[in-house]
Amino acid sequence: MKEAPFSGLVVTLFERGEARKSEDNVIAESPLEIIINGQSLVTLLCTPTDIEDLVIGFLYSEGIIGDVEDIEELKIAGGRAEVRIKGELEEYNTGVAWLTSGCGRHVTWRGRQGNCIYEIKVSFPLKVSPEALIQLVTELQVGGTLYRKTRGAHGAALASPQGILILREDIGRHNAVDKVIGWALRQGIESYDKMLLTTGRISSEILYKAARLQLPLIASLSVPSDYAVWLAELLGITLVGSARGKRFKVYSHAWRVFERDVKKEKR
Repeated sequence: MKEAPFSGLVVTLFERGEARKSEDNVIAESPLEIIINGQSLVTLLCTPTDIEDLVIGFLYSEGIIGDVEDIEELKIAGGRAEVRIKGELEEYNTGVAWLTSGCGRHVTWRGRQGNCIYEIKVSFPLKVSPEALIQLVTELQVGGTLYRKTRGAHGAALASPQGILILREDIGRHNAVDKVIGWALRQGIESYDKMLLTTGRISSEILYKAARLQLPLIASLSVPSDYAVWLAELLGITLVGSARGKRFKVYSHAWRVFERDVKKEKR
C-alpha cells in the first residue's frame, strides 16, 4: 500500500482574536534506511513518495554508484531500501564524511566515483532566454501540488529551455533533487542540455549533485551560499538565484542566460 504524502489533521486556528477548529494538511516525514549489500549505509528522513527515484538519485549523487547498471537488485518495503550493487561496499568506503548544511544531521561523502569534484568541468553551451527561465520557475511554483496542500514541501525539477520534464517534491530539498536525478538516470535522459530547478537554498551539496549529473545550469527561488557560488564558477555551472516574479540574479557564468555582456545599471 502506497503511503500518503500528507496527513489531514484538525487544528485550533486563532484568527482575529477568536479560536475555532479547522482542517489542515501536514506533510509526511518518514525514515528510510538504505542498506547496501547487507550493510546499513544511512537513514534518510523523507516524504514517502517516489522512493525508487530517491534511492537511485542519492546513491548516484554520493558517488556510490556510477550508473543505474551498477544496481543489481533494489527492494523497498517497510521503511527499508535494500540494494545489491556490483562489487563490495568497502570499495566505496574510502571517502570522507561531511556534515552538511541541510536540514537535520545529513551526512554526505565525497570521492567514491571518478574524479574529485574540483576536477569536474561542465562546458556544455546550453542557452536559455531570461523570459524562458522566468516561465520555467513559474511552472515549478505552479506545479508544486504537495506544497500547495501542506506549505511544507520543497520542489525540484529537470527542465529544458522548452519546459519541465519532471517535477518531484519532498520535505527535504536534497531529497527532492535526488528524486529528480534518480528519475533522469532511470529514464536514460541526457543532461548536457538540461537544467535543475529548485525551490530551496542552493548550498554546496546541491551544487555537487548537479555537477555529478553534468547539469550546466541551476535556478532557484532561493539564494546560494558563497561556497556554492565559488564551486559553480570553478566547475563551469551557471547559478541563478532569487528567481521570483520577473527578476532573478545570475551568480556565475551568465553567458548561458544572456546573449550579450551584462552591463551594470546606471544609478
